[in-house]
Amino acid sequence: MYFNFLLTALNVAAFYANGVMFYLINSSGDYSFSKSTTIGISFGVFPICIIVLVLVLLSMCLLIKWLVIGDFQKMQSRGLIAVDSWHSFKWCICNLIVHGASTFPLMLLDEFWLTATFWKLMGAKIGTNTLIDPNVLIYEADLLEIGDNCRIEEETTLLCHKFNDGGLKLDKICIPSSCSLHARSVVFPESKITELGTTVHPLTPVNPGETLSAGHWQGSPPERVSTMSTRRASDPADDIV
Repeated sequence: MYFNFLLTALNVAAFYANGVMFYLINSSGDYSFSKSTTIGISFGVFPICIIVLVLVLLSMCLLIKWLVIGDFQKMQSRGLIAVDSWHSFKWCICNLIVHGASTFPLMLLDEFWLTATFWKLMGAKIGTNTLIDPNVLIYEADLLEIGDNCRIEEETTLLCHKFNDGGLKLDKICIPSSCSLHARSVVFPESKITELGTTVHPLTPVNPGETLSAGHWQGSPPERVSTMSTRRASDPADDIV
């Protein structure tokens, strides 16, 4: 709850900074600035505050992740983790804070390079020309590997964990090059996408134990609806307009 108050305060401060600056200049009694100059200064503060807000929130996510968890691969090596254990508690707190603080700044700027850079800093291995929407839900970034020329669309969920046998278990997800995960698809751990050019259609889950090869897959459980690949391994993502 207190963390949400902090996020709200930072957002409000950034968006109202230009108004505060305008008020301070006017109330200072300094008449060396014209009214148009004062307005220009106050509006010039706004993008600076937005950039600072984005840097603060994303840096906070990185700091909390590396302080609370460190590397999720070490946590994976523990095997099955009891849900009432200290490690499970740290996993829960870290994910809540990271996703609570990172979604807003990433969606605010909505830049593919920023989203990819952030998740790389969080530990994910992401190839070149891979486009990830800012509201993609990624857990345990250290266990995620995405190849080149991939497209991960909005609200796709990449889960590197599952609850099994009364505990929390972490496992890797590997997405080959030139694959597309359409909006709101879900990839679970212990599932396999084995070939280049695999396309997972919207709202399609790839469940543990399932293996997808090249082609188009749709439904639950996923069924191949086409064997044609929409990309070649050397192609950049085609979704840029």
